[in-house]
Amino acid sequence: MSKILFSPLIRKYKNYFWLIVALFVAFALRVAFLGAQSLWNDEGTSVALSSLSLEAIINGAARDIHPPLYYLLLHFWMPFVGNTEYATRFLSVIAGVLIVAVTYRVARAFFDEQVAVIAAFLTALSPFQAYYSQEARMYIWVTLWSAISVLAMAQMFTRNSKFKIQNHALSEVEGSRRELRIANFELRITNYELRIWLLYIAATLAALYTQYVGAFIVLAENLVFAIWWLVATRNTQHAIRSLVTWSISQLVIGLAFLPWYLFAGGQLATWPSISEPLDLPTLLWRVLNVFSVGLTVDDGTAAGVALVFGIVFLIGWWRARKPRADWGIVTLILWTLVPIGAMYVISLSRPAYNPKFLLLATPAFLILVARGLARIHPGIFERGEAYPRPAPLLSYLFWAFSIVVAVGFFPSLENYYFNPRYARDDYRAIARFIDANERAGDGILINAPGQIDVVRYYRRGNQPLFLLPRMRPPDPTTTRADVDEMIGKTQRLFAIYWSTDQSDPQRIVETRLAERAFKARDEWRGDVRLAVYGSAPNARGAPQTLDARFGDAIVLANYQLDSREVRTGDVLTLTLNWRVEQSPNARGKVFVHLLDANGQVVAQRDGEPVGDLRPTTTWRVGEIVADNYGIFIEPGIPPGAYRVEIGMYRADNGARLPVGGGDHLILGMVQVK
Repeated sequence: MSKILFSPLIRKYKNYFWLIVALFVAFALRVAFLGAQSLWNDEGTSVALSSLSLEAIINGAARDIHPPLYYLLLHFWMPFVGNTEYATRFLSVIAGVLIVAVTYRVARAFFDEQVAVIAAFLTALSPFQAYYSQEARMYIWVTLWSAISVLAMAQMFTRNSKFKIQNHALSEVEGSRRELRIANFELRITNYELRIWLLYIAATLAALYTQYVGAFIVLAENLVFAIWWLVATRNTQHAIRSLVTWSISQLVIGLAFLPWYLFAGGQLATWPSISEPLDLPTLLWRVLNVFSVGLTVDDGTAAGVALVFGIVFLIGWWRARKPRADWGIVTLILWTLVPIGAMYVISLSRPAYNPKFLLLATPAFLILVARGLARIHPGIFERGEAYPRPAPLLSYLFWAFSIVVAVGFFPSLENYYFNPRYARDDYRAIARFIDANERAGDGILINAPGQIDVVRYYRRGNQPLFLLPRMRPPDPTTTRADVDEMIGKTQRLFAIYWSTDQSDPQRIVETRLAERAFKARDEWRGDVRLAVYGSAPNARGAPQTLDARFGDAIVLANYQLDSREVRTGDVLTLTLNWRVEQSPNARGKVFVHLLDANGQVVAQRDGEPVGDLRPTTTWRVGEIVADNYGIFIEPGIPPGAYRVEIGMYRADNGARLPVGGGDHLILGMVQVK
């Protein structure tokens, strides 16, 4: 008897137990190594903009391509927790964990506890969601608001069906008390529906005011409602009531968002292309791969895992016997595919593929994957008449697919946490290098305006900042003059290059620096690049004629080597003047080494000629190519005499070109003091 009474209660709390476990897993994955990586460019913008006044935040967001809600949330968050990497990103952790709970509720609203629990674990383990739950940006928040919006819409649909059933049951009660009960019941339902209706409007507006891609979820929901209204509303009075309610909600949302769109929506027209054009099959495959295994794995194994995800996802489309589940399938399919389709349509005129803009579709995708797994093995968490034991083959298939799905998440998670190749742009390391080597005469070049916030966040020195080019599109004459002025004001220049294709597509700044300055370092830190330049000293050595032939095509006509006694931290300067006698048939790289008395390399610079901007395959016969190099004298190099060695090698196979009976030349000696 007690077993009969308490069995439903035990089953209920058992599922809540698994939800709590999923939430714990989600929190652990999202908080792990949260502050280990540097803020990257856009995160620096988030912190800087959110630190301003409310009016400045709204005006700053209006000049950007993001609405202001996330910045306002971060604005009120930072005074309590600080603005460290860990603190600012923790706001996104909260959203990432809440999405697990909301996904569970959406799945349960449409299907059953089994699908809801599986969906919660898939969401908790999702590397795509975990990555953006560790970023101080708005994409995980627009995903949360979108999921809440769909949940509210689902509650409106499912509540309507319950209302009709319960109202019919109460109509069997006789007498005046029946009318009172019906009236009280209707009033209670009306209040509930009002709360859900307000929640829907608030969540949808929050999605739109967080990121413009929130419009994708509005489009998907309206398509769902249109199908539901045309197919499911048999009663005319109910159909009119539903249509009026939905139309009012859309009108309220539109009117509430219209002021912002009129104020700032014009910025969307200035948004440049951000990807290469993609055909629809390629786009679908890339999205499936990202939704399945994350952003960092695209090898053959990942393709196999993504294929399993795709198969289980399609199994999740299997029509159900319950109308509520059928509408859930329709809702989730459109929630998944409408954002992808909208991105494809937008990209036909202006390629705009970036996986983060589709993050808001991942809850629907994962719920359908969960339902696909549940269809293969119904009742995995409980047995009974409702869930008879499946055939052994289906049981084996379920566990095989589940293992592939679960294990498929971990390579990307490992890459996020431990693989430097996939780390965010490391402005922190760049700023530490600059500050550690700071001295009078330094300057910092920032080639993209957005970088200035994250550079200021990390910089501790007093180096002047130069923001070039000053205009978009850059004016070549003005920009070259600005570069010349900057070189005249600095002895060493630390150039931070990011998003050069948008800020300076003609490479005007970098080309002018290659002509007038001496690049000594060039290294990537994620998608941001740090280059170190030295300017020409006041007194340089006289040009030395050499006429040394490298291979059959190129002659080093003369060179000019720095004649100073350099000290640690200086940039040793060298100019090589090449004469082209035949058209080179392969790209060549030049190496410049500083050798100690034992012939060991203590400093070097390798690169293609003219600051990596003039590959040898572009050289013309008879041309004289002036090629500047710098060698950064690292702190710690002991004083003494050092030899300068140069040579050239093929970029494709590393084979050195013969010169003077060997494979290198010694140009002279320099003194380090």
